[in-house]
Amino acid sequence: MTERNPFIISGYYGPDLFCDRETETRMLIRNAENNINTTLVSIRRMGKSGLIWHSMEELIRKGKFTCIYADIYATQNLKDFTNKIGSSILQAFPEKKPAGKKFMSLLKALRPVFSFDGLTGQPQVSFTFASHQQYEQSLESLFGFLDSHNLPVLLAIDEFQQIMNFPEKNMEALLRSYFQTLKNVSLIFSGSSYHLLTEMFGNGNRPFFASTQFLYLKEIDREIYKDFIRKIFKRYNMNIDEEATDFIMDFSRLHTFYTQSICNRVFASGMKSIESDFVKKICNELIAEHEQLFFQYRNLLTPIQWNLLKAIAKEGRVYQPNSKSFIEKYTLGIPANIQRAIESLLKKEMIFRSNDNNGSYYSVYDLFLARWMELLD
Repeated sequence: MTERNPFIISGYYGPDLFCDRETETRMLIRNAENNINTTLVSIRRMGKSGLIWHSMEELIRKGKFTCIYADIYATQNLKDFTNKIGSSILQAFPEKKPAGKKFMSLLKALRPVFSFDGLTGQPQVSFTFASHQQYEQSLESLFGFLDSHNLPVLLAIDEFQQIMNFPEKNMEALLRSYFQTLKNVSLIFSGSSYHLLTEMFGNGNRPFFASTQFLYLKEIDREIYKDFIRKIFKRYNMNIDEEATDFIMDFSRLHTFYTQSICNRVFASGMKSIESDFVKKICNELIAEHEQLFFQYRNLLTPIQWNLLKAIAKEGRVYQPNSKSFIEKYTLGIPANIQRAIESLLKKEMIFRSNDNNGSYYSVYDLFLARWMELLD
């Protein structure tokens, strides 16, 4: 059997292939053990899900928690949300164990349709009710079951900002009314929309205000990540020199997905002695593979949006997109048009907004796209 590539691009495969995040892991575990809810925020593909799974594995290993993970990114309404929560609980409680039998009794009273996911083979449930009130009552029953479990429960709801897109306008207040009564359940609200989650949990007029502790996930420390990469290659009798490792750090900007993608491809080459020229070749190949998709983006954007996106890519981080110097440097037109283009690019998730020691800035979301655009005239 071919050995699995140790540079994981998606999923979680244990602590040996998980880099750092020690401070963040301790915080999530401490909060769970002390019944403190957490809002975990970062841009996509920075490693939020992996961090959650890593922390959950630590809690499960201690034998003190039942952990449940629900990714609601694909949900569109209250019905989808109820189905996802029900399915996630079902997967966490094997039917043959006492808690699983208890949960199955609850489910049968709610009369769901049982099926299996076509990709993962995991069991799932689907509720079909005539009214929203029945879905609300079912959700309350599901959370009530968790609260009555004999072990503390950690429930992570990933891409939690999705509930703001539901047609049901009372979702925040409804869920808040359920969550604030839970005594045996700690929650992680995870998501990739900095603006939406900060608004949801930081605005005094919103139901979830001041109900959680914030954790903003940033890049892994450069030296720690370099050491991790070199150790993994060495474990497989592959040597990557320091210049090559530094190039990976610089090129990927320490964005976890892109760092892992480059290392994954380098490892897959089987090269035993890895130098920077070879890594540069790999990066060029990765960008070239996406080039047709990048050309399509141009057809989907207006000229001002495309030119602004290209300008942000060339700058790396743009702190003042409406400044005279930035607009004149890239011949972008009038500030009013720039602001509308920024809002459109944010909505399309072509760019993201974040903060560092210098203030708030904008960057291109897809690092490979950004690197490709840097070379355009």
